[in-house]
Amino acid sequence: MTHDEPAPSDASPLAYMRQKMGQADAAFRRDLQAATGTADLVRLARSILALCDEVAEALKRLSPAAPLACRKGCDTCCRNLVQVNPPFAILAVHEARQTFPPERLQALKDRVQAGVPFCPFLFDGSCTIYAARPMVCRGYYSLDVDLCRQGEYCEKERGYQGDQAHDAHQLMIFLFALEKRLESIETELGLRSDPVFLNDAAGTLLTDADAPAHWLAGSPLLETPPSPPEA
Repeated sequence: MTHDEPAPSDASPLAYMRQKMGQADAAFRRDLQAATGTADLVRLARSILALCDEVAEALKRLSPAAPLACRKGCDTCCRNLVQVNPPFAILAVHEARQTFPPERLQALKDRVQAGVPFCPFLFDGSCTIYAARPMVCRGYYSLDVDLCRQGEYCEKERGYQGDQAHDAHQLMIFLFALEKRLESIETELGLRSDPVFLNDAAGTLLTDADAPAHWLAGSPLLETPPSPPEA
């Protein structure tokens, strides 16, 4: 995916986000149609996340938000079961395989087998796949860590923690709309677009190297197709 020039400083945030949504739509559709295996899906997921990062940086200029309180060790958002679109689960596991030392990779396998009720990539209060973290994770934010500790963060009853967070909330809205658009494209192409829990998907992907190919053939990511009958 190639990215456009930075957004002009006087651009409308809404117009800019619409432009980037169209760009992501065209690139995702084209590259997903051409994908044949894990490597293609990993590249596709990375390119979409790069576009999301581009939008996040542009929105900081176009619509400056209050400083975020998020920091290392503040892991309220990660202490949940995270639902993601299949290509981003595939990227997350690929990133772990490429970057984890053997003992951490084994700990990850043990976690998903045990069924931990939180993101399995959370270690010592930090995301261990941060550069490849899914879209949904990039939308979480906080202006008040104390509210997070009380369970009141950007998806809870207090919404986006007050009017001061309106600008910060724009990125979450963009990411949510984009994820729904990607699911629609997957459905149009005959793929299963059902969001999957990241811990369940990691368990499948760590034990079944063919799961991404099965998904590209139209099967659910978490379900291995039965073997064909013997001749």
